Amino acid sequence: MSEMILTAGTKVKFGTISTALYPIFRHGIAADTVRQGLSLDDDATTVSTGIYVGELMAYHAACAAFCNATSALHAANQEVLSQFVMQLQNAHGEKPKMPELEEIAAQAGLPVVLEITLEEDCLLQADDHFIDDENGDKSWKLWRSGSLLRPNGIPANWIKQFYFPRLLDYKDVGSAKNPRVLEQTTDSALMVGGLMQSWHKDTPGDLLLAFKKQYGRINFSQTSSFDETALERFFNLNAMLDPATRLLNQMTIWQDIDALAKKQEIPLG
Repeated sequence: MSEMILTAGTKVKFGTISTALYPIFRHGIAADTVRQGLSLDDDATTVSTGIYVGELMAYHAACAAFCNATSALHAANQEVLSQFVMQLQNAHGEKPKMPELEEIAAQAGLPVVLEITLEEDCLLQADDHFIDDENGDKSWKLWRSGSLLRPNGIPANWIKQFYFPRLLDYKDVGSAKNPRVLEQTTDSALMVGGLMQSWHKDTPGDLLLAFKKQYGRINFSQTSSFDETALERFFNLNAMLDPATRLLNQMTIWQDIDALAKKQEIPLG
């Protein structure tokens, strides 16, 4: 069987970045959304057939979208962001005063994972990254990953909430072993778990079980409902609203992902 039916009421997840939240809120998730992959992935630039959804692989997608966007943003603004990093290193815990960061920060997306409740039966095609016999049922049951085939895409009102990492302020990074910093690192570890599933082609059950046993959850530590008021509240968090603080979080998450991926010998590109 090449496809399976995910019945109405099934919950699936979709990984992306925060700059996509308002477009998705207005238009939903398009049926031809390009699958997010890292630059070394076979599917990094592959046009999707359907919308790739999953469990841990949604965190892989959020990680890939975040890393690709962050790398491109830093390449396009290398001089300013190099000065920003230097000021962070030279005055640990103090916010750099750089007005030129405002325009750059507006483009800086942080990783998010959308939780979707299907409101009708939907066809799911196998994820050919893991399985080559097109068995959609096996792809979902073993790897919790597949491509949702719905010509009109996913409507915004099917998205019930989204998860995001712990966001930091400058006072958080100024103290050693701050619990908020450790929580953000744990959130980054969840994304690297998605990289591990993709890289090693492991089934995610053991990875998620180990994560839940250690941290009591299998999602990012922070959550929000997906509606206009909640989105406005999210983007008015100081860590999102203040340019230097948003870029701080982009840097700390990126550094955590890089360090944790290196421990697993997974190249980011």
